[in-house]
Amino acid sequence: MNINLVNFLLELFAGIGFLLSVYAYNVEVSFEEDNSYVAMCDISQHMSCTKAFSSEYGKGFGLTRLIFGEDSALNLPNGALGLIFYSVFGLLCFSTSSLSSKVMISMAIASNLTSLWLAYVLYFVLYDACVVCISLYVVNATLLWLSLHRQSIVAGYNKKQHKMKQK
Repeated sequence: MNINLVNFLLELFAGIGFLLSVYAYNVEVSFEEDNSYVAMCDISQHMSCTKAFSSEYGKGFGLTRLIFGEDSALNLPNGALGLIFYSVFGLLCFSTSSLSSKVMISMAIASNLTSLWLAYVLYFVLYDACVVCISLYVVNATLLWLSLHRQSIVAGYNKKQHKMKQK
């Protein structure tokens, strides 16, 4: 794969993650305003994204409230955090520098660790299967794989450039 294709795929998956985050944020806000709200992703009692998004883990991954308190401005809905994450990630695709590739890999690793945490919570704590959440886990895994592939392309390109300068 060449760098243009990898960047396109990274932008595509960052865009999918962004759209899923918009939906997640909308579901959470709609449910907060109206407890009778039923989202399209609420398929059954044990397959409900509203259950996941409205739980104590639906804001700040369930961790920021422990550090900053429940009412802290830093205790943002996970959907809002996803909007920020996927926006920054998508913007980094426009740079082909080695630094941007390394930042993308670091962000992708962090998002996958977060996905592991939230998948654990989803399955073992909430006893739920959230279609939107699981889709985001797949997006995050794909972003990591593509970011690693991008870094190998950028490193190879930089090595080639360095050799050309020496001649």
